Amino acid sequence: MKKYYGLKGMSCGGCVSNVKKALMELPDVTEAEVQLKPQGVLLTMNKSIDTQVLQTQLDKAGHYTISNSYGDGDGVDDDTPDVERNHSFSNSHPERHTKPFGIDHEPGV
Repeated sequence: MKKYYGLKGMSCGGCVSNVKKALMELPDVTEAEVQLKPQGVLLTMNKSIDTQVLQTQLDKAGHYTISNSYGDGDGVDDDTPDVERNHSFSNSHPERHTKPFGIDHEPGV
């Protein structure tokens, strides 16, 4: 079964490694895909693990906080956030498409 959990407290690749190593030490965790942006982990487990057990394990690795899971236990469901996001600043600012480089005046004026 796969479940996605939100994480807080990671700031670098070392944190990602620490979290992954800590979670992989749990006997029922078979895979841990840890992402820095957005902070989260997709756990593959033999059986469901209580969030408090996961938090206790993360406390041993550092100041990381794990939040409730998304998923139904049969795999990742539609509520699971995308772990890879492609966001363009220009897509959220339509004026970038009508004015070159976001300039609101003519060059040289």
